[in-house]
Amino acid sequence: MANETSAPPAKGGGKTTIILLGVCGILALGAGGVVPYFLFHEPSKGAHATEAGHAPSSGKQAYVTFGDPILVNLNEERLTRYLKLKILLVVDAHEEKAVAELIQKKKPALKNWLIAHLSDKSLPEVSGAAGQNKMRREMWQQFNGELFPDGPEKILDIFFEEFVVQ
Repeated sequence: MANETSAPPAKGGGKTTIILLGVCGILALGAGGVVPYFLFHEPSKGAHATEAGHAPSSGKQAYVTFGDPILVNLNEERLTRYLKLKILLVVDAHEEKAVAELIQKKKPALKNWLIAHLSDKSLPEVSGAAGQNKMRREMWQQFNGELFPDGPEKILDIFFEEFVVQ
């Protein structure tokens, strides 16, 4: 019978594998945090406006009032709760006059949309900062879409000058 000798397994391979897996894990975590930034990052508004052929924003803002307060019943069983809003539209200072005139022309359609949209809201949907921010964003999208369907969005933000829920 031949003498068989077996060599003991190398013990250093386990540590190398663990270190390699650790480094790969750290790289994966880093990539998971950085890749979405590059995929979803929008260029600054000034660069975007220049690319689209429009002058970049002047940085000075003006406020255009929407008019009288909007008063609607909230979507509750007994219709005992209401919401009262007064809205300010934030625009570039050099666009203030043009936007104010356009709002006056299209005010009936915008006000009708606001009344219908807000009367569908329930008390939890209008409560708190998250509810208010969501409403502002919805109004901002609708107003820009209605007022400037083919051009750049000229309404920068919407502020609530008055916000009463009772």
